[in-house]
Amino acid sequence: MSDLNIQININFTMLCIFLILYDIEFTLLFPILFNIWNINILQYVFFIVFLLLITASLFYDWQTNSLS
Repeated sequence: MSDLNIQININFTMLCIFLILYDIEFTLLFPILFNIWNINILQYVFFIVFLLLITASLFYDWQTNSLS
């Protein structure tokens, strides 16, 4: 153990986590955009729920001022 005291800003950490999650979410949604005519109703519902979760998390980030 060292005597080095490293301070980590929680806002910076939360912003990094949110940006990584948004990148992963959009990477998962990207293939659906190319196969939009070949999906069934269950995949469509999953797509809509996923978009709602992304929107809700972005709204939460905006309300808690995590993005600034």
